[in-house]
This record gives sequence, structure tokens and C-alpha cells, in this order.
Amino acid sequence: MAFEIPRAMFDVDHRFVELPSGARVHYVDEGQGETLLFLHGNPAWSFQWRELIHGLRGSYRCVALDYPGFGLSEAPAGFGFTPGEESRVVEELVDRLGLRDVTLVMQDWGGPIGLGFAGRRPELVRRVVLGSTWAWPTSASTPRGKFSRIVGGPIGEFAQVNFNGFAALGIDNGIVRELPAEVADVYLRPFLPLDRRGIAAFYPGQITAATEYFAEVEAGLPRLADRKALIFWALKDVGFPRSDLARFEAAFPDHKTIELPDADHFFFEDAAEVMIAEIRAFVPAGPAAPTRARRRPLTTWQTTPVVCLRGRRGIRRVPVPIDGTSHGGSAP
Repeated sequence: MAFEIPRAMFDVDHRFVELPSGARVHYVDEGQGETLLFLHGNPAWSFQWRELIHGLRGSYRCVALDYPGFGLSEAPAGFGFTPGEESRVVEELVDRLGLRDVTLVMQDWGGPIGLGFAGRRPELVRRVVLGSTWAWPTSASTPRGKFSRIVGGPIGEFAQVNFNGFAALGIDNGIVRELPAEVADVYLRPFLPLDRRGIAAFYPGQITAATEYFAEVEAGLPRLADRKALIFWALKDVGFPRSDLARFEAAFPDHKTIELPDADHFFFEDAAEVMIAEIRAFVPAGPAAPTRARRRPLTTWQTTPVVCLRGRRGIRRVPVPIDGTSHGGSAP
């Protein structure tokens, strides 16, 4: 599968690093100044932050990664794709790049993944920006718990693995404005191979399965209570009610909340200009970055075709021969 990203759509340098866990992580690192670390959700990858990175890299250092199994990142053998493992990979990347005084920018799974890291290493985190996320265990009887059981169960897994249903419907229904077809196509490309579909299907079930990890994340919040927080709350996102907002406002007393009445789960698509302006007001800007030269497109990437088998502790990947048909080329 050729994976071409038009430069006009995601005009960044694509970097790769192998971390101590064995993960080969794709990330972007643009601009200079205060560090903004962008953490994506599911089904998504660093591409979701393109508008914010384009709008902020002139005054800030913008770092965004793909978790192993998402986007252009590759997982090592034995990786279970649990949120706890992904959080450790974020920590490894922060250490490898020597990031300090970080402002975390988090949405959806980026919240528990990033706040888990922040709770373990609070000395590295200066501020938090978040929305459409949570950081505590979920009861199976709540709407989010029921979503976890249905979408993360056999029916949801079948629809995602066979039809890419969760990824396609999530992106289509999670944005208020009409997303151009070519943008939606790039969003979905990482989820076309069978192994990536299985990972996207695995995560909804982790909402209730990863109870121990979520308890750790919640227990770490008091260590971040003195950090300033900028909270974006998309009022059309039915997955995250005001009760979640209230818990974040209590966890971060020094907060500013921006309600987004015309935004949904992918609120950065619906309200990018508002977010850019608010982040500029929230984080001190650094010197202007040098003018960027135009570069060649990123053309292709490669994964090994596999079928993913879901279990309580993670995903087991089984290679599948494809009779010489490639799922990609090689990333530069």
C-alpha cells in the first residue's frame, strides 16, 4: 500500500527513532521555543494535529508522535498496544529528545496516555491542554462503559477488522464541518492494513479493561494539581459529558475552560483557529522560527501484513502471506 502524504496537507519533516522498548516511532518536531507535545487519540495519528502545528510552529517547538501501531510508527515483537505501554513509549521519546517544561496537548486517548506519563514524571510537565478525554476508571454501567463493551466486543471488532467501520464512522461522525474527502482519506490510510484495523478495534475495549492503569492515572493527578490547564470542551461530543469537564476543573484548579458549542469529538478540526489563538494566549511565545524550505513528499511506508487476535492483556499478531502483494514501500 503506497502511503503518500501531500506536502500541502501535512507540511512537516517526518522523523523516525528507535526507542529502548524496540518501538520505531514516527514523530514530527517543528519550530522552536516552548515545547508543545501533541498526543493523539483513536482512531487517529499525528496527522490530526496538522492545522495546530502549522499555526503554532512559528513561535513554539511542536512535537507530535504516532504511538506504536498507529500512523507511521511500528511496534516491537510482544508489544500489547495497551494504553500503559503506549504511555511508556511517550516517556521514552520525551527522554530521548530531552524535552523539559513540556505543555501537553491531549485529546481522547491522548489524555490517559499523556497524563499517565505526567503523573510519573511531573517534573517534566509545565502545563496541560486537553479536551474530549478522561483520566479515571470507567464503570461498565455508564454510557462510556456500554460503548466499550459493544464497540470493543466481538461485533465492533468484526465491523472494524472487516470494514474499517469504527475508524471510518468515528472520523465521519466526530467532526461537525464537512471534512474534504482527500483529508479523510489520509486520516484512514494507516488503518487500511489488517493489523492496524485490529488495533483500532482493540482500544474501545480498553476503556473498561485497563482499569488498573486508569486508577494509576487518576492517582497521579494530584501531583499535577498546581499546573495551569487550558480545557477545550466540545459540546457536541456526547462521549464526554460535563461531568468529565467538572472532574478536570477540580483536578486543575488553575484552569481556563473554552466551551466549543459547534465542535465534536475531533474538535481541533472544527475549531482550529480558536485553539491556535487560545494556546498562543496560554503559552508564552518564543522567537520566530526560520522560514521553511519546500521538501519532497513523504511517499510510502511499510507494515508486515498480519491478523490481530485480541486477548485480555493485549493483541497478538499473526503474520499472513499475501502472495507477493505489498502493504507498502519504505519510509524515507
